[in-house]
Order: sequence, then C-alpha cells, then structure tokens
Amino acid sequence: MVPADRRRVRKDKTQQARRRRGDEWEQALAADLDAAGWAKCWPRGWAGQPWDISATVEGHSYAIECKRIARGNLGYSAFTSNEIENLSRHEDAGGISVVAILRDDPYAVRFVPWYAIRADVLGGGRGSVRLELYPDSLAGVLEVMHP
Repeated sequence: MVPADRRRVRKDKTQQARRRRGDEWEQALAADLDAAGWAKCWPRGWAGQPWDISATVEGHSYAIECKRIARGNLGYSAFTSNEIENLSRHEDAGGISVVAILRDDPYAVRFVPWYAIRADVLGGGRGSVRLELYPDSLAGVLEVMHP
C-alpha cells in the first residue's frame, strides 16, 4: 500500500464526548452491581467484545449491554451485529441478557430484557425501544417472565 493512498481517520469531538459519557455510565453501573454481587466490565475498544458487563446477581448470570442516549428512545440501529449475536447466544444458553439504557433528557434509567426486543432488532426494520415500557431496576427484569 502506498502511504499517500491511506486516508487519515479524524475523530469527531462530539463522538469522543458521546463515548466518554457512555463509558462513565458503564463504570457507574458496574460499581453498583459489584456491591450487590459480582460484576466486571469487559475491556473497552476490544474487537469482538461480547457485551459491556458480565454480572452474577443472586445466582443469575447477566450479560449487560450499556447504552446512553441524550433524548428520545433508543433506535434499533444502535446495536452492532456483534452485540446482537452475543446477547442472543448468552440468552439461548440460559443466561439473562439485558440492555441498560440511560437517557439524559428527561432523565431515565431503564433495564430492557433482550428477549423483549430481540425479534424487532433481528427483523432489521426501523423502530426504537420505548423506555416507558420497561422497569427502572435490574430486579424488575427478574420479575418479568423469562422465556
């Protein structure tokens, strides 16, 4: 490859700020869960990272994908193919896969069971996760009947 043919990737400052806020949310959630049981974050920026946090709370294995949005609802397009595949595999193996969503304006924290949105996300259509339909605590996910 000729060096002149390479394009330099410039990082957008807005994207960097977005990623930093997401990392803060992930670390805060892992710290809360670690006090209640056991939770560890996967290394960030690692190619093929299956999900953000692996946790064991009250004997249940959780795969938690953290998403942070400024406002509105979380679009289905926010999930990468790697996240979709690994959350589905974890759930198929008997674990509980959860998407933890933090919205800044108006402030809301929601825990969405993966099985509730899996078919819609895999369908490839347009749409979003309506936050008001889901519990605001991880314990609330356990109260919902798991398939």
